[in-house]
Amino acid sequence: MGLLSGLIWVPMLTMIGVVLVSDARWHLRRYVALGGAIVQCLLSAVITMTYWNQVIDAPAVAEGVRFSQMILTERYDWFSSLGIQYLVGVDGIAVLMIDLTSIIILTGVLASWEVKERSREFFALLLILVSGVFGVFISVDLFLFIVFYEVAVLPMYLLIGIWGTGNKEYSAMKLTLMLMIGSAFLIVGFLALYQAGGANTFDLNALAQVDYDKSFQAWVFPVLFVGFGVLGAMFPFHTWSPDGHASAPTAVSMLHAGVLMKLGGYGILRVAIYLLPEGAQQWAMFFLVLATVNVVYGAYGAICQR
Repeated sequence: MGLLSGLIWVPMLTMIGVVLVSDARWHLRRYVALGGAIVQCLLSAVITMTYWNQVIDAPAVAEGVRFSQMILTERYDWFSSLGIQYLVGVDGIAVLMIDLTSIIILTGVLASWEVKERSREFFALLLILVSGVFGVFISVDLFLFIVFYEVAVLPMYLLIGIWGTGNKEYSAMKLTLMLMIGSAFLIVGFLALYQAGGANTFDLNALAQVDYDKSFQAWVFPVLFVGFGVLGAMFPFHTWSPDGHASAPTAVSMLHAGVLMKLGGYGILRVAIYLLPEGAQQWAMFFLVLATVNVVYGAYGAICQR
């Protein structure tokens, strides 16, 4: 198991440790979760230092590709007949997002220190969510990407619905349904890329070598953008976000704003724009207008609060 696989397995093993703590010693669960979060931060620091030494400080790396240089790649066949593999790696953007996630889960565990009600389930779901988030940031295979994407999203329903406040059941259901709709768009887009690629692979870098025609890019790019945009709370698909924030417990709200919503922007950069640059050019003005509405509308909404 390499360093990147450790990002997935450390929270999963920590989750198992949390589950094994007896109810009579429930207070130890938070220390187990904290220990796992600290290990996660140390592992992220090692990955960041490795990237810095191999890429940033390496004179042989060209300046134009320095930040996009992929390192620590791990590849294992999964379903060879379908071209599905366990393929992970990190570049400059992924390293930054990994560091951000590690810091937020550490502070999120500390913010959840006083959670007593069903603490076993709370910390277990929180750690599963984080494992999915790390999986998304390191995935280079689109099938693996969507699997971890769902792992990162689905625990939010229970975390808000059980430990939230206010109209928590409504907020949790609305969030889940909206994000599942976004996931449906992504699955359609990923399958279209796989089918049109003709290379029998979900490898992101292999698909990037395919010359997709303009008509194909013109309809697949907005499908992917909307799919990722729903998670990024893009106008007009943003209404789940304020409800989710208002009802979520503190740690979940931190992960929601600090990491989960960033998955949307990350996916647009990593998949949509990277694989479909001509489609991005065709739709640039339309989505720039939507992004501007997002900024202005969100700011106006904040100003109007009492």
